[in-house]
Amino acid sequence: MKSIKTHWISGMPRSGSTWLSQLFFSSPDVKLKFCPLFSYEFKNQLDEKAGGVEWQTFFDQVYLTESEFLDQEYLRKQGLVPNFKTRDENPINLVIKSTRFHHLLPFLMREHRGVKIIHIVRHPCASIYSWLCNPFEFPKDVSPMDNWRSGECRKTSVGEFWGFDDWKHVNTQAISLEKQYPERFKIVQYEHLATNPELVIKDIFKFCDIAFSNQTQDFIYSSQNTHDANKRSVYKNANKVESWIYNLAPEIVDVILKETENTELNRFLATKSDY
Repeated sequence: MKSIKTHWISGMPRSGSTWLSQLFFSSPDVKLKFCPLFSYEFKNQLDEKAGGVEWQTFFDQVYLTESEFLDQEYLRKQGLVPNFKTRDENPINLVIKSTRFHHLLPFLMREHRGVKIIHIVRHPCASIYSWLCNPFEFPKDVSPMDNWRSGECRKTSVGEFWGFDDWKHVNTQAISLEKQYPERFKIVQYEHLATNPELVIKDIFKFCDIAFSNQTQDFIYSSQNTHDANKRSVYKNANKVESWIYNLAPEIVDVILKETENTELNRFLATKSDY
């Protein structure tokens, strides 16, 4: 098998990782796979003890495996993500998108020196509000006020990260990893990407050594100038106001801001209007 370059998109749920992954997939030279360690084929296959050879074998197998879940065909059939027409026959870039298994990232970075991680962070109020009002991801029979911080209602298996406490932990870890591996770990702010998508994605592609194509440019335009109300769709009007500002419970907003403003996480408190 030819040598491939592996890139891992990470981020808390409802942080824009699906859109970012489709921006990557718009490059003809990218093969995209969704959360293999949560898939039927590779469920929990690796843990903290996995070495570099095991990770590489895993990546090679993921690259070759096709399935409805890994390839997100169910989203494509519904028109929630694009069906890009131009594709290289054997893309040299494998991109894995995962909002789970964040606890493995320090071990992955240490053991596999070839992988690069793009970690996306969204304003904590926006991320939490988007989760609480998403019928696909927040159980309708539980209390938002009892779960917004802990996320316990969704922690049903290994590798699950939900709620504000996990938002703090996961993104604090990301800041540490970016400092430790500046050449292989890059943090992207969702609000910056949403406001200046072409500029930001060109910078990300340069970091990953991926060419920026007309197909990517076209998708940036279509994804920001079409609006689909479905929570899983990547087509969202760029001018849409951040709903959490008007709708998230003030007591939740107050706690989130109080616990982030005077920490290193305060860099993620900017909204789209601030850029």
